[in-house]
Amino acid sequence: MAAIGLGACYLYFASQMRASSLADSFGPQGMPLVYGWLMLGLGVVLVLQWLVATSRSSSETRQAAHADAWRGQGRKILRAGGLFGLAAAYLPIVQTLGYLPSMALLTFAVALYLGAPLTWRPVAIGIGGAIVLWLIFVQLLGVPMPRGILSAFGL
Repeated sequence: MAAIGLGACYLYFASQMRASSLADSFGPQGMPLVYGWLMLGLGVVLVLQWLVATSRSSSETRQAAHADAWRGQGRKILRAGGLFGLAAAYLPIVQTLGYLPSMALLTFAVALYLGAPLTWRPVAIGIGGAIVLWLIFVQLLGVPMPRGILSAFGL
């Protein structure tokens, strides 16, 4: 139901976007509308799957499945909160350190948080991933990113 609600809200706001006279036939609404319809459609599919599954099962089976479905969810919510905390910690440091070192640190920290062993691999993935993202966004697409301490090196 949440996916249906989010899809409907997304569709509403996407349909409110104004098209300029320079827009192509797809327009600025094109992709947001596609995403909104996909979200709404997937929400409907999930609700239909749930309805079919609950109609086929007995009430005792449904009660047992409901009790089991929530077992361990608190731990998962806390784990997601930790990821959110890492992303929130990224925001204040990106202005000071710059995009490249901040993204490398964030990628490294997330890898460790998700259980990667402390070896050379998470370090290499953090550095390599940050360089690839920097090349894509800054060099290829021309998206300005915070330079931070890297401005001293002309990066």
